[in-house]
Amino acid sequence: MNKIHDALGPQDSIFRGVLLAYFVLFLHIILIFGLGLLVFLFGGVVTYLPWILAVGAVLIAGSGYLSWKYMKKRGKKLRDILNDPVFEGRTIEINLLGGLASVKLGHSQEPLTIAHGNSKTLKQIKDPGVDRSEQLANLARLLKQDLITFDEFLEAKKGLTGE
Repeated sequence: MNKIHDALGPQDSIFRGVLLAYFVLFLHIILIFGLGLLVFLFGGVVTYLPWILAVGAVLIAGSGYLSWKYMKKRGKKLRDILNDPVFEGRTIEINLLGGLASVKLGHSQEPLTIAHGNSKTLKQIKDPGVDRSEQLANLARLLKQDLITFDEFLEAKKGLTGE
């Protein structure tokens, strides 16, 4: 591969890059033309929505059947595949129609929370170690600003650390 690449001069590489860019542009033009033709011929998606949904359902069922056939051919079950070390500790999520329908398989890594009313924010309990370190930092700040004496700092520190 390197010999072929080295044999090509810089002019050939530039030419290929420009040619590739034009090819991508041409494919986009074909895509836009095809979508315009589709809208013109079908008169809108709403008219043929049942057909579109039926074809989508057939494609989803077909892919499910092919997956089942593949697993059957390998002699494995879905549980065996999910117990593979690659999927250990991960959740597998299958989204259809841009997330309109989704299925989650496996164990979630998200922490369990208790819902309280309609509150959108999650309230968490502070770790005592973090709370103590914040209080010690505040005490050090007060000492640095000469708002408390060194003896008061030591007394408050003893109260926090339990020494």
